[in-house]
Amino acid sequence: MSTETREFIIVGQDTGVSFTLWDVMPAPTDPTKRDMAIEEIGIDVHDAFGSCHTEWAATATGAVNQLLTDLREQSGIDDYALSEASNRDALTEDSEPR
Repeated sequence: MSTETREFIIVGQDTGVSFTLWDVMPAPTDPTKRDMAIEEIGIDVHDAFGSCHTEWAATATGAVNQLLTDLREQSGIDDYALSEASNRDALTEDSEPR
C-alpha cells in the first residue's frame, strides 16, 4: 500500500445523520482536467440533490474516512457513518470506512 497522498473526489448525499456514498475516484492530476471534472460532477450531483467533496489521502477508503470525520465534527453526531444505501463497491481497498 502506498503512503503517498493524492486528491480524491467523493460524491454522495449528506442526510444529516449519515452519508450515502455514490462514488469515489482519484481526481485528475492535471489542474485543468481536475477543474473540469469537478465542475461536471458538481452539476450532476446538484441535480440529484447530492454533494461533491475532495479529500487528500493515500486511498479511496482513507479519503472517505476523512470526509466522515469532518462530517462527524460538523454535525456533532459521534456515530455519523456511511448509510446502508452507500455504494461500497466504489471502495477498492480491503478495509471498510469507519
